[in-house]
Amino acid sequence: MSTMEWTGIILAGGLSRRMGSNKALLQWNGSSVLEQIIQAMAPAVNSIIVSAGTNTAVYNALPYNCVQDHFPGKGPLAGLHAALDASETDWNLICACDMPLLEPSFFKGMKWLAESGQEHHAIVPRLAGRVHPLAGAYHKRVLPELEQCLRHDRLKVTQWLEEIRCRYVDVDELESAGVYEVAIQLSNMNTPEEYEHIRNRCYGP
Repeated sequence: MSTMEWTGIILAGGLSRRMGSNKALLQWNGSSVLEQIIQAMAPAVNSIIVSAGTNTAVYNALPYNCVQDHFPGKGPLAGLHAALDASETDWNLICACDMPLLEPSFFKGMKWLAESGQEHHAIVPRLAGRVHPLAGAYHKRVLPELEQCLRHDRLKVTQWLEEIRCRYVDVDELESAGVYEVAIQLSNMNTPEEYEHIRNRCYGP
């Protein structure tokens, strides 16, 4: 059992242009996608931060710390920076607000990999060559490099991961940590069609 304290960070500040409405607040199983993700993440963390971009008012009713970007308009790296800056723990679990199929086992598995593995500043899944940087574990040590990227408009997440000590974990490593059906769990949704497809996968048409 982990003796370290962890913070959960949900990146919910995107503009959701392709979806046409806030992805985090879409209906899911009687509540919202955001609440579904929080429910899955909560058993693995001591506190939760919602990274709200430039619109914290949308999430003010939630009983969680909501933070605003220090570098507005600079995408997910800006949201990650604001939340890590506000975090009071060294290690943090990160998740985008459009991944409602993530289960508690994913977050517990990422913790296990971070605490039992080699010395790395970040751990993210890589499946069939595709990196999933917005569902991982990040140490606060990444903040200086992250801020430099934002100040110099180097905003590509995968490029930043190459600059820090990121560890990529594949399906076999995740399964060894108790995470199964990884590809399904990491499904995300950017359009109404993808939202309906993912929701139907769980609940049927």
